[in-house]
Amino acid sequence: MQYLITPSQSTNWQINPPEFIKILSKQWSDIKIEKVSNPDDHYALEWSLKPPQMGVRLDGALHQDGQGISLDGYLEDCAKFAIWFRSQVPTIQELVFYDQGYNHSIELKNDTKDVEIIEVFTEKTMVIV
Repeated sequence: MQYLITPSQSTNWQINPPEFIKILSKQWSDIKIEKVSNPDDHYALEWSLKPPQMGVRLDGALHQDGQGISLDGYLEDCAKFAIWFRSQVPTIQELVFYDQGYNHSIELKNDTKDVEIIEVFTEKTMVIV
């Protein structure tokens, strides 16, 4: 499933790709990062990782505008990555985590927990008969 992290409102804030590569590499030693050279591509960076605290491989990409992250993997792994990413972004910058269809979303606050993200995306709608 694909999930996204973007600013919740219009902003000039951006992620610096070379700086982000350093931060990603410092956090995960087994990460594979590729700079996207095609300027027409939607992404500036793509990465793949399988850290021990996550289930399986998690693929990610930094959007060309430097304001968004796309994640492809299990919800639990994407939620853990989102919490880590939130800790790397200035607290003043508001972020939202959502699925590709924008069926579910949650504001990523500094104290948001991965279990809160998972709850929002796995809530079952109760049907009254």
